Amino acid sequence: MSRHSVHGARWTRLTTDELYGIVRLRNRVFALEQRVTDEDFDGRDREPDTEHWWFGTDDVAVGYLRLIRPAPAETRPADSAPPAWVIGRVATHPEHRGTGIAGGLVAAVLQEHGHEPVVLHAQQYVAALYERHGFVRFGDPYVEAGITHVGMYRPADG
Repeated sequence: MSRHSVHGARWTRLTTDELYGIVRLRNRVFALEQRVTDEDFDGRDREPDTEHWWFGTDDVAVGYLRLIRPAPAETRPADSAPPAWVIGRVATHPEHRGTGIAGGLVAAVLQEHGHEPVVLHAQQYVAALYERHGFVRFGDPYVEAGITHVGMYRPADG
C-alpha cells in the first residue's frame, strides 16, 4: 500500500515493516525530539490486548498511538467508572503536525471503543486536542519524563 491511511493491529498482526515504521516514529518524537530518557518500550506493546494505531503507509508511520488495558491502580476522576482502555504514546511526525493526524487516530479509536470509558495522560500543551473528542481533565498537572502532563477521562458513549 502506498497511500496514507489509518491502520490498527495487535502485536501478533504487525508486519516487520509496520513495526519498523512505528519504532522509527516513536524514536524520532520521544527520544530525539523530546529527549525523554524513560524507557519507551515497557513491555506493554506486546500484551495480547494492546492495539497499535498509526497513520501512514505499510512501512512509514507519520502518526501513532497505542491502546492498552489499564493497570489496576489507573487514576481516574472520583466517582467515575474504571477505564477499559488507556491511550498512550501519541506521536506525530514534526513535518505532519497540525494536519489532523492525531485527532484522526483518536477518532478512529473512539469509533471502535467509544462505548467504553477511556483515560489518557496528555502532555498539557495538547490537552485541547483530546477535549475536542469528549475527554475532560482531572487531577492536578504533574511532570512525567520532564514534561507537564494532565490526566484526562472520557466516559463511555451512552
